[in-house]
Amino acid sequence: MRTKGRLALTVDYDVLKALEQLPRKLSISEVITWIVRAALQDIKAGRELSAKELQEWIDSTPEGKDFRRRLQEQWGPTFGKIDNAVEMVKKAVKPKRK
Repeated sequence: MRTKGRLALTVDYDVLKALEQLPRKLSISEVITWIVRAALQDIKAGRELSAKELQEWIDSTPEGKDFRRRLQEQWGPTFGKIDNAVEMVKKAVKPKRK
């Protein structure tokens, strides 16, 4: 079992308003955790993972597989927007290469 820590997160007002509109069957903390994990996987790989690689990585653990299933069930139509958010986070987190 993983232990959890707390992190204060400041987001733009428009992002906060958009988050408030989402169904609460998935916690925002869980979604953000998986988004950051995905960005870290890209960094470890030294490149952006393909959609197939990302899906295989998420499905490699029971908790990841469960998260992806619930995410698709609850936020299906919103998933494209989440993909865009993941891309923005990846760009912000990735170190600039010279």
